[in-house]
Amino acid sequence: MSHRPDSSPYAFSVRDIARKPGAQRTVSGTFPAPAVLGTAMVGVPEGTETTLEVSLESVSEGIWVSGTVTAEAVGECGRCLDEVRLDVAATVQGLFVHDDPHVDQGDEESEDVFEFDGETLDLEEVVRDAVVIQLPFTPLCRPDCPGLCDQCGARLADDPDHAHEVIDPRWSALTSLTEQEES
Repeated sequence: MSHRPDSSPYAFSVRDIARKPGAQRTVSGTFPAPAVLGTAMVGVPEGTETTLEVSLESVSEGIWVSGTVTAEAVGECGRCLDEVRLDVAATVQGLFVHDDPHVDQGDEESEDVFEFDGETLDLEEVVRDAVVIQLPFTPLCRPDCPGLCDQCGARLADDPDHAHEVIDPRWSALTSLTEQEES
């Protein structure tokens, strides 16, 4: 697997295929999730298992990386605040270009182009980008989650008939008159 133990678990030596167009190999394994693999609402907790299966292919510009990353994201429902667990399977891809002034890097602003030193690829950023794009902006425990009561915070899924009598404040004077008659 050619993993470098002194760096990120997502860093791999590519000396054997770098600058040899057509050479390729695969990387697959289970690694701990890096920090900040998600958003404030939902994400893969740091240190949990993340499975990575990618192909590293040497091309004239550098190394083309393609494959998948799978993990379980944990968050809270955007409506009822219950815990949500989502299986994430994201496509990982990117071109790692040589850090060499003589190599034409094309469009350096492309989001799928990364620099590397010619010897080691660190796939952490590529994995992070792939996973974050797959996560929902507002996770839901189920598509029809009714959420919480805006008056008292009760879970509406537990009591579908939950309601509050809301009286328009403009009629409150009349309410006090009817209460006086009943006493």
